[in-house]
Amino acid sequence: MAPPNRRDVLRAGTALAATSLLPACGQSGAPGVNDGAGPEPDAVGFIHGVASGDPLSDRVMLWTRITPEAGDQPVTVTWAVYEDADLTVSVTGGDVVTDAARDFTVKVDATGLQPGRHYWFLFTAGEVTSPVGRARTLPTGSPERVRLGVATCGDYSRGLWNAYARLAERDDIDLFLHLGDYIYETDRDAVRAHQPPIDVVTVDDYRARYASYRREPELQALHAAHPMIWVWDDHETVDGTWSGGADPNDHDPEIHGPIEVRQANALQAAMEWLPIRPPDPANPERIYRDFAFGDLIDLFMLDTRRIGRDEVLPGNLGVGDFFTQTGDFVDPQRQMLGAEQEQWLIDGLQTSSARWRLLGNQVVLSPLKLFGAPAATGASIFANPDQWDGYEPARNRLFDAIEQGGVDNIVVLTGDVHASIVFEVTRDPNNPLVYDPLTGRGVLATEFVAPSISSAGDPQTLGPDTSTGDLEDILLARGGGALLAINIHGKYYEGTRNGYLVVDVDRERTQVEYWTVPTVTAVTDEQSLDATFVVTAGDGRIRRLEAS
Repeated sequence: MAPPNRRDVLRAGTALAATSLLPACGQSGAPGVNDGAGPEPDAVGFIHGVASGDPLSDRVMLWTRITPEAGDQPVTVTWAVYEDADLTVSVTGGDVVTDAARDFTVKVDATGLQPGRHYWFLFTAGEVTSPVGRARTLPTGSPERVRLGVATCGDYSRGLWNAYARLAERDDIDLFLHLGDYIYETDRDAVRAHQPPIDVVTVDDYRARYASYRREPELQALHAAHPMIWVWDDHETVDGTWSGGADPNDHDPEIHGPIEVRQANALQAAMEWLPIRPPDPANPERIYRDFAFGDLIDLFMLDTRRIGRDEVLPGNLGVGDFFTQTGDFVDPQRQMLGAEQEQWLIDGLQTSSARWRLLGNQVVLSPLKLFGAPAATGASIFANPDQWDGYEPARNRLFDAIEQGGVDNIVVLTGDVHASIVFEVTRDPNNPLVYDPLTGRGVLATEFVAPSISSAGDPQTLGPDTSTGDLEDILLARGGGALLAINIHGKYYEGTRNGYLVVDVDRERTQVEYWTVPTVTAVTDEQSLDATFVVTAGDGRIRRLEAS
């Protein structure tokens, strides 16, 4: 089923943007082209495409990278913004000098723009011209509708980026959110080999990984077509990263060096290669920030990984990671966001006057149990201490603020787990005095967990091998029926397909569409609309729309 867009027209446009303006030395697969694994070629070109990001009502970040001639000499790059796709009406522009200290990347905050409209941009260096990109500013006033794409978890080594390509083709979204795991630091080589073929550690390693990802035509087309608002998850640094360290299974100081150095290297490369506007130049680690779409949406992009998260606790039941909310798990000082970000979010939610409040969130917020019981009993069994379940005091503080502030119309958009899941967010789903799924009593928000772009791999089994005895896998078998039976606030689970979301917001409702692709091991232009859900303003209940 095709989405409602001008697919053929936009396909031609994004293909042009990704290929037609590249110099001969920059064609994918051409001899001498750098794939991020070695020295740059003796040529100049914009072989990593262009991108825009962090739009506001009067500005947008523009990005490119110039592949220089051999050597470390600075390069002057000229940028220009136009009102029209034919590049006849100039709006603004200028020159930027880049060099090896920033990996020859270019980031420009293009200001003086008008709200709620498209702009086109490009870069030049000497005789070389970049692809053309299309950006869009945020609306002001009282917009009637905003449509957002949502992507997460694009492991290059686990699969092809058919989902990125389908998202790039859409002409019915204003921008896309990326909820993290934009790159992967590991060397898995499951479907195609990562470049460089190592676990990345140094700043040059991370730069090379970004470079290889940004050589891919699907990702170049997506960035050329739509602005991106991004936050990191953990793989932009290392699996299991937190504010003071990382999972010892994924970072060994004797092999990888001090974790603080690795985290700093990852941060530097991300700030160079992604079109993010740092919200606090004095604190470059801060990436949590907010965006206003007039009075329709206040969007809060969270950092649940790096800036304030306490270390993940081991399970306390003696079986895997399974745990109950006892002992250190209920330490009232336990932090997921950190005190400063937590207060920023609470203040933002409680003072927001927008019709809707959207949260860009990395790890699942809703309780997800293997055995359910009212919270007061302490008998519920949880499976994943990496999620908000492992940080219940922090989650309770957030829930308290929502209830005390009378905050409604909250939609949480989540990545990380490589599955499609839908929840009515409630603090005590197994307590009928707190939550009633029939009336919506006790619903504080709704949560839509996005499928991965490619990280889940392909083909996936329809259900895990239950002979292993892994209780969590058994509950997720065959579409997660057992999991939804226990977690009655869960309204949908599908864990076998890759894809993306389209979030359609108007003044009366938020509609979330789950789009999936059939495979990530072969190139395909097929996709399907798997499920559509609607939340009506003022009513936290989730309604599934039947396919027409």
